[in-house]
Amino acid sequence: MKKSKQTQPMEARLFVLIPAENHKAIVICRRSSKKVGVFQWDMLSNKIKVSQWLKGRIYEYFSDVSPDGRHFLYSMNQKGWGYTVISKSPWIKAISIWRNVGGWGGGIFIDNKRYMLYDGYMSYANFVDKSLKCIDRAKFNEGDEKFNNKYNALLEGSLYAQKLIQSGWEKISKADNIEIFQKNMKHNALLEKTVYGYPHGSNLKGKGQFWEMHKIRIGDIVEEKEDWEWCEYMYENIYYVQKGCLYELSSLDNEPTLIYDFNSEEFVERIAPY
Repeated sequence: MKKSKQTQPMEARLFVLIPAENHKAIVICRRSSKKVGVFQWDMLSNKIKVSQWLKGRIYEYFSDVSPDGRHFLYSMNQKGWGYTVISKSPWIKAISIWRNVGGWGGGIFIDNKRYMLYDGYMSYANFVDKSLKCIDRAKFNEGDEKFNNKYNALLEGSLYAQKLIQSGWEKISKADNIEIFQKNMKHNALLEKTVYGYPHGSNLKGKGQFWEMHKIRIGDIVEEKEDWEWCEYMYENIYYVQKGCLYELSSLDNEPTLIYDFNSEEFVERIAPY
């Protein structure tokens, strides 16, 4: 009689979306190809709380959170069907939903009341909340610089790059779907982020079609951070994700502080309060 193979659960795959005007971020926690949880992270208190789980996949690089942190726009796949959804953050219950039109779906917020869809205004709408305005990306507004920047990001297919630039990152190079960004830190240090797009990750174990690597540069000294799956520099701290855990690093001379270990989190049915 053959023994059944014991499969080890995969480490949690984490990604963070930080609103520009609010300290309550969204942590997307993928536990398998078919289960993903959404958590709220209070960046001031470092408290983590679960909101909801989805039996499906959220495409984090095509998702966004409104500047005030009140709305979550995400691209998801469930049972082979792709959808773009807007919810009340940090929940995932839809207040607006579209069928994706043969692409990645998702989109980007222009401000707290306006957004654009990656697949365009003519995505197949199931229902749409009228309190937010969907801007047709084919309509170019020369008088609105904020609109123009995000409009161009949509045309170039680089939503994540535009969000990084708005968060203070500087793009220093782009070639063959590889983009490199830098961000100034205290004590003349630089944080470097290399973002890989399809097809650079699709055949690599543990990597999706989009992923990133990081380095810290201090003068001529370069410290590779290959295991950092996501990172950001805010409040004079480095926040990063490694092997299913979220860490805070207050100084390059100090040991990191564990904020939360997501590896023990499992799917739980929860109902949104709206």
